[in-house]
Amino acid sequence: MKDGCKHFKYSDEKQDLPNCIVVGAHDSDFEQLIIMNSKECQLFMDKTDPDNSWALMADSIEHRSGVAIMDGNWRLVASCIDGIARPLH
Repeated sequence: MKDGCKHFKYSDEKQDLPNCIVVGAHDSDFEQLIIMNSKECQLFMDKTDPDNSWALMADSIEHRSGVAIMDGNWRLVASCIDGIARPLH
């Protein structure tokens, strides 16, 4: 496992970071940090219907930022929730 992404180091210790996800462009080392609003964060953490929640979160992010994380051009890299940074997938 890597120590972190381009935006932060992975840690189980709380860091001063916003709630966010990092996605990377396929076939590239480009990484995009996406700061999540409170609703997106709630959907990200929802375990009751994860597929539907992920789709709703992705739609919200696309509407707000223009980044379509489910269009097949991005890979999941990392997340930071409540200051705890972890890899995704």
